[in-house]
Amino acid sequence: MTCRVSDKADVYSYGVVLLELISDKKALDPSFSSFGNGFNIVAWASMLLQQRRPSEFFTAGLWDSGPHDDLIEILNLAIMCTGESLSSRPSMRQVAQRLKQIQPPAS
Repeated sequence: MTCRVSDKADVYSYGVVLLELISDKKALDPSFSSFGNGFNIVAWASMLLQQRRPSEFFTAGLWDSGPHDDLIEILNLAIMCTGESLSSRPSMRQVAQRLKQIQPPAS
């Protein structure tokens, strides 16, 4: 909004890209038009989490491949990255650490 680039702006962008990848929707997907002006992928993800319907966010193949707890953890991480408050967003180092914790152990 301020046209200044910062680490926290990069974290926001990463969160949006992550949301796009796991849902196969665009940040301003046409399917959001029924929700009203300004509704975007971040609002959609937040709404589905609040309504305890996270499975509806993911592409069917991704959700079906599970594990669901890990997928929901990734969705929550993306929401943290896109938080309105800059100070509440994690650093990219923290994001990478969380992703490593979520990653299933190699077999």
